[in-house]
Amino acid sequence: MQYQQERRCLILFFIGIFGTDAKVAPVGEIQGVSCPVCASSCNLAVVKRFHYFHAFFIPVFRWGKGYLATCGCCASVLELSPQQGKELEHTGSCRPSPQDFHLIKDNNRGRCPHCKAFNPPGSRFCNHCGAGL
Repeated sequence: MQYQQERRCLILFFIGIFGTDAKVAPVGEIQGVSCPVCASSCNLAVVKRFHYFHAFFIPVFRWGKGYLATCGCCASVLELSPQQGKELEHTGSCRPSPQDFHLIKDNNRGRCPHCKAFNPPGSRFCNHCGAGL
């Protein structure tokens, strides 16, 4: 019985010291770009995401690095090409083309084009302003 308790404590000790985690860090903003989802000209907030293995809470190596952009108008999430993401990270600015984006999540569905209010699925008219969807 004593051996099993010591073994459990040892396993929990090693799980707490070694492991994997994910991190999201802000990179910057892309200003004046036309969003591929809502076609409005607004700022896109860009973050870098990656997974890492840590030993004694110190990151040892990373994998799965990518850049995500969020539209300030429709809140849709887009994946930014690695080249444009690195350019933004190092120089503070970049001019991506529509081919540099890949849609991850479309948050523009069910939104009124006039007042930007969210509407339930299947609505033909906006519940807030009455405009056609």
